[in-house]
Amino acid sequence: MICGKMAYTSWKHDQDKVIAFERANLLFVFNFHVNKSYTDYKIGVNKSGKYKMILDSDAEEFGGHQRLDSSCEWFTFPHEYANRANHLCVYAPSRCCFVLALDSDLS
Repeated sequence: MICGKMAYTSWKHDQDKVIAFERANLLFVFNFHVNKSYTDYKIGVNKSGKYKMILDSDAEEFGGHQRLDSSCEWFTFPHEYANRANHLCVYAPSRCCFVLALDSDLS
C-alpha cells in the first residue's frame, strides 16, 4: 500500500461527516459523526467486483461495538457515482472506519 498511487478521495460530505478514499485497490470509509450511523450509504469506486472487509475499527479487538459483520460481501453497481465508474452501498456506523478490498485481490 505504501507504494500505491496517491489516494483518490472518492467521497467527502461535511454534514454527514463521512470520508471515503481509494488507495492501492483498497477502499477506506470513515464516519466521524458522533451519533449518526448510515445504512445503504452510497460510495463511488473505480474498480467493479466483489469487496470484502479487511479492517474494522468497530471490532471487539479494538474496543468497538461490533456493529459490522466482517463476513459480509459488497457488490458494485455498474452506475457512475461521484465521478467514479461504479458504486456500492455500505453500512457506516458512527465513529467508525473500515477498509474494503476487492475479493480478486485477496486470492
